[in-house]
Amino acid sequence: MTLTIPDRTIAATFAAATGTGLEVRGPDGQLLGRFHPAPRPGMSFPELGITDDELDREIADPNTQWVTAEVVNARMRELRGQK
Repeated sequence: MTLTIPDRTIAATFAAATGTGLEVRGPDGQLLGRFHPAPRPGMSFPELGITDDELDREIADPNTQWVTAEVVNARMRELRGQK
């Protein structure tokens, strides 16, 4: 389904959105849904809210610490008090 926004100001607000899950609410504050921006040039993963250049710099940074899913899960269990 397509919804065309005729108001240019509101459309510009959506066009400028970054990140993921922008909440769309009605005038009464009721949640109508969530808006996920389309990928833009230089931003392959808008849901991350960072540009491709920023991501490349993070990947290339020798100080970036990478961990496996197993390490993350073990740490989560540790934080929950499980062994």
